[in-house]
This record gives sequence, C-alpha cells and structure tokens, in this order.
Amino acid sequence: MISQRFAITLHVITLCALACLACGCRDAYRKDLDYSHRVVQTWSLDDLMFDGQIVQFETVFWEPDDSVSLRELIVNDQSVSGRDVLEIGTGTGLISILCLQNGAKSVIATDINSAAVACARYNAAILLPDQALDVRQVPASDPSAYSVLDPTQRFDLIISNPPWEDGTVAKPAEHAFYDPSFALMDSLLDGLPKRLNTGGRCLLAYGHVPAIRRLKIEAEKRGFEFKQLDERELDSLPKDFLPGMLLEIRPPQETSIVSGGRFTTNDGQTALRASEPQNDDKGNLKDSNVQPDPNP
Repeated sequence: MISQRFAITLHVITLCALACLACGCRDAYRKDLDYSHRVVQTWSLDDLMFDGQIVQFETVFWEPDDSVSLRELIVNDQSVSGRDVLEIGTGTGLISILCLQNGAKSVIATDINSAAVACARYNAAILLPDQALDVRQVPASDPSAYSVLDPTQRFDLIISNPPWEDGTVAKPAEHAFYDPSFALMDSLLDGLPKRLNTGGRCLLAYGHVPAIRRLKIEAEKRGFEFKQLDERELDSLPKDFLPGMLLEIRPPQETSIVSGGRFTTNDGQTALRASEPQNDDKGNLKDSNVQPDPNP
C-alpha cells in the first residue's frame, strides 16, 4: 500500500514538473487541471511540434497504429487549416492537439471517460499553452455522438477513432473498445446532415472488418457517400487489423433551386426571394443573377 501511494505521489510530482517546464514555471499548478490520475506512460511522436510529449493517464487507451492515416492527413495535407473541427472520443487528446497545431480554427473534443477528458485537458495545457482546446465530458446518461453540443453547432470536419466492436462496457477503459449495439456509430451518422457545414467531411478510423462493413451499409442506407481512403482490400484483411483504415462519410450536399421566385434548398427550407435585393458581406446591396419566376 505504501509503495502504491508513493508511486501515485511520484506521478503527480512528475506531472507538476512537466507543467512547470512547459509553461516556464509561470504557474506550476493549474487549478483547472486534474492531477489525481495515475500516469501510465509518456511518449514522443514525430507528428507533434516542438518535440512534444503526450502523457497517458490510466484507463485512457492509446494505440499509435490506430490513427496513422488520420494523423498523416492532418499534418501533411492541410486538411484542417482554417476549419472548425469536432473530435468524438478524444482519448489522450492527441488528434485534437494535432488539429490545432496544424491551423484548425477551433476544435471541440469529447469523451465519455472522465480520465480521458482530464488527460486531454492536461496534454493540451502542456502542448498548446497559447491555444484553447475545448474538451467536454459526455454523460453516461446520454452517450450519443452530439449530446454535449449546442443544437445549432456545425463543423467543417468531424473526426473520430471510435470503438470498433459491439460489446458491453464493464469498466471505463472499455469505452475505447466497445460500442454497445453500435449506438454511437448510428447516432454519429444520424446527426451528420445537421452537424456538417456545406462541403464538410466526416473522417473515421476503423480496424475491425465487421464494423467497416456495417458502417458502409448504414451510410448508404441513409443516402450518404462512403469512401475508403486506403489502398488495402477489405476482403484481404483479417477481422482485426492495424493500422486502422481511414474512411470518409459525406451526406448529400445541400443544393438550391428556384421555384416560384424563391430559392429553396433540398431540405425544404426556403431562402430569400430571388427578386429581393440582397446584401453582400459588407452590407452593400448586390444584384441577383437569378431572375424571378414571371408566374409566381
């Protein structure tokens, strides 16, 4: 018991020392951070800027090969630059931190594991001292994909390395492995049309063949585009495999038509009347190139 308490105390001291080094000892102890969790390991990653290290708290899952393709897309393709991003199931916070380090306009990260929320907040404080990562705790009473968001919040990019298998969660660490009845997958897909901005993308990393097949079926059932951003053939892979496969899901793009002199989007919402003057983003009147219907 004494040795266990000593180990926990040592880990807390290590955390405080890391915080002091990263922040120039401006404030060695941050009241907004949770130092009570045991540290499993710290590790460096080439993707991180400034030779940064990620701290992993106990019960927080991390397998580097899960998200290799997703990290490459973020770092090498400027896919997040200037964009509003949502990460569902952030874990250590690595993916969200990479998004902010590579020019994301804003990032919201969510997780149902309280240790993961604390871990992501801690890592963000160390690696992003001058930027804000909004980390939100998902309640057990409503574990759906968008439960901690405002009703009107929309994003340019929604990303996740979600749990891959259908199964029962018996302890916090298993939230990273099991999606009971694939309820998280279904809620994520159901909310995409309302949560993605026009032209937005949803990128998911899976390394479990049955889950990928189900995702494809459910996406196409909803009329979504399903794209495999990976050269590997699914039929040639074992049931569980690494690195995980990067998949892109896109709902139908919103379009506009003119009917009865009004612009109408394909979701039935009516926009401005075509014959009415419209303002540009500076408040100046501009002419519409669309002529009103002569027989409204």
